[in-house]
Amino acid sequence: MNIKKLIENAEAGDTDCQSMLAALYYHGDSVSTDYEKAYYWVSKAAASGNIYSMYNLGYMYKSGEGTSVDYEKAIHWFTKAAEQRFALAQCHLGCMYRDGIGVDEDFEEAFIWLSIAKEQGSYDAQCHLGVMYIDGNGVPESLDEGAYLITSAYENGYEPAAEFLEEYDLWGM
Repeated sequence: MNIKKLIENAEAGDTDCQSMLAALYYHGDSVSTDYEKAYYWVSKAAASGNIYSMYNLGYMYKSGEGTSVDYEKAIHWFTKAAEQRFALAQCHLGCMYRDGIGVDEDFEEAFIWLSIAKEQGSYDAQCHLGVMYIDGNGVPESLDEGAYLITSAYENGYEPAAEFLEEYDLWGM
């Protein structure tokens, strides 16, 4: 689909086209990067119930790209997507609860969201759960359990797990 047709369909209310257009503006694919336009289109699609846009809008509020940082709105949109079983949103939501970003620090809530995301195959969530075990945040402190979770993610091809292995000196455990 060409960009002109995509814009026409987005303006006509097609939420998938709005979501795609937002992604194009956000990443600068086929158009110049424009976070404000990305925010405009992602907001429209999220308000119409597009799950990817709900997550992306939460991310934009968390990062402040295209809008001002607003952690409460980030939590709102991540929660809406997470409740529809969107693992990326669940992982971000879990990390925000764990770190007390936009909400009171709540390790129990963090554990719940990260566990749900892990069960859906999110290796990122699995790594963050591993860190919770290493630090003993809301769960019994266990270097072995943390190392197991992070190493398992790495062995399943999740390359970012290497950063966790390095940071917590877990290589060879």
